[in-house]
Amino acid sequence: MTTITIHVEDAFAEALRAHARNVGTSMNKAIKDLLGPMLGIHETGSSAENNPFMEFCGIISDKEAERLNAAVAEQRKIDEEMWK
Repeated sequence: MTTITIHVEDAFAEALRAHARNVGTSMNKAIKDLLGPMLGIHETGSSAENNPFMEFCGIISDKEAERLNAAVAEQRKIDEEMWK
């Protein structure tokens, strides 16, 4: 995998950030999703096939993460009465 750095105006970066937030993904994935079809590239091979959980990376929103963490915290509570 290669890392590419680009320089863009603040308005461009903010628009990309907003797009990624709206679709519930990372900026990196949003860029790949936008550019991939334009370049005729479809995600195959490398990481997606080697890691079955790759499709879930970067797709959880902050709001959803809070909800998930709250649910997990609820499950971690110990019922003292049960252990007497």
